Amino acid sequence: MLLGAIQGTLLSIILFTKKENHTANFILAVAMLALSADVFNAAYIMFGYYRDFPHFMGITYAFPFLYGPIFYLYAKLISTDNKTFNAKYFLHFVPFLLVVIYGIVFVYLKSSEFKLMLVDSKAENLLPGIKMIGYLKPVHGMIYVFLTIKVVSNYNISIRNSYSNIERINLNWLRHLVIGLSSVWGVVVLSFIINAFSAKEIQMDFLIYLAASILIYSIGYFSLHQPQVFSQPVPAYAAVISPAQPEDAEEASYQKSGLTEKEVRNHLDILLHIMETDKPYLNSELNLRDLAEKLSISTHNLSEVLNTGLNQNFYDFVNHYRVEEVKRRLADKESQKYNLLAVAFDSGFNSKSSFNTVFKKHTGTTPSLYRKQIV
Repeated sequence: MLLGAIQGTLLSIILFTKKENHTANFILAVAMLALSADVFNAAYIMFGYYRDFPHFMGITYAFPFLYGPIFYLYAKLISTDNKTFNAKYFLHFVPFLLVVIYGIVFVYLKSSEFKLMLVDSKAENLLPGIKMIGYLKPVHGMIYVFLTIKVVSNYNISIRNSYSNIERINLNWLRHLVIGLSSVWGVVVLSFIINAFSAKEIQMDFLIYLAASILIYSIGYFSLHQPQVFSQPVPAYAAVISPAQPEDAEEASYQKSGLTEKEVRNHLDILLHIMETDKPYLNSELNLRDLAEKLSISTHNLSEVLNTGLNQNFYDFVNHYRVEEVKRRLADKESQKYNLLAVAFDSGFNSKSSFNTVFKKHTGTTPSLYRKQIV
């Protein structure tokens, strides 16, 4: 655990100095410092150092109210075009500040003897409201886990409405972050449930801080092995649904666009003609804006045409044509001298993993098995 805390401290220093995505990386650096301090504090308690240095007791007690807002805002900042820290974001830290004030009043300024007494006796018998704060920690944490999941989910919807290849937009990092946060808070919730129904209190602090250490290690791993996650700005996108906008807003948004059913059908006919004749999908970098310019309509209207006319997002629409192009080329005997990946790249795909995933989604079989079936 201590190694994880040291790594988190060093990683926070690196993140503080990064110029790209500065606001988001600054927030992540603060999270790493807080997690590291929390893990150090756990060792301080577990190894009994608190008896020699009791004045440090309780210094990280409010930190659980810090992690949820920090990681939520980090996910929000790296998944939107707005990279500035809005003043209203400070409202997320009100619970943390209230608990800090509580600690100052009831714990931090007290004597060493009083702090040691909190450990040796039941703290809830000496501190008013401490039990309620303890119950609020996992509730607060899980609320922010769900909010973070919503941000990532909406971001996933947005980029699929704007890009035909999404491998360079690193969704895996956000997914792993959500999984890590969910795991840490899952252990916390589990410990509360077990102790609520157990006649004897079971200490699970070691598991909680072990999970936190693993989270620190995983972030450190990504920073070393995939540094672009922390340095490469997220590309701008013109999506129907922004990460901050609820998915239900899609229908209302389209109602305001002004396109009639006939106009949608006309645009759709032109779009399908362009896809068949010009084959813009062969460009692996094709995005919503590029295709909208070919139709001389806005990106918003093109999204409407796809969603209402075909019930498809941009990503699925374009990659359907790429799959059909692969199938057409594989049916040609001349393609036998090329490997599958070469055929895929010539058809507009830009990675093996996305090709295999998309092809199986559209055909129900793998590219290699499909090739064997038609030979």
